[in-house]
Amino acid sequence: MKSRGLMPRKPIHTVLLVDDHELVRDALRMYLERKRYKVIEAAGGEEAVLVAERFPETIHVLVTDLVMAKMNGRELARWLLAQRPQLQVVIISGFPDEAMGQRELPPQIPFLQKPFPPDRLVAAIEDVLANPRSGQTVASLSLQIPNPERVRNPGV
Repeated sequence: MKSRGLMPRKPIHTVLLVDDHELVRDALRMYLERKRYKVIEAAGGEEAVLVAERFPETIHVLVTDLVMAKMNGRELARWLLAQRPQLQVVIISGFPDEAMGQRELPPQIPFLQKPFPPDRLVAAIEDVLANPRSGQTVASLSLQIPNPERVRNPGV
């Protein structure tokens, strides 16, 4: 007799998780995987660009830290939205929102202040997937797109 429900369920959406703190990234990745998300990860913006360029499948949601060295979360989101317009974005940060310009983010992009319970991140991801915001566009982030050669070759 075959038992139903014992087979592991396949991930249903892919999340690109970007945070420069390895412990935060690991904890969030494990939680998201338990919630059936396929997670690809990067330790910073420039690495995330390379990961996304090499990932042939759809990336449904970018979850990115706002404050990172070399390329911050807004710059990363702008870069990836230019390449993958259907991408949805969730911004996270351990810095106070006022200090880091969170108020400058478009209201359609969810912002989570660290620390937050992992279920709040899942709720934000589910919300952007259920209600894709067409306003999550390159223009809404109003930033310069980084030079692609600088991203691929930081010494350029």
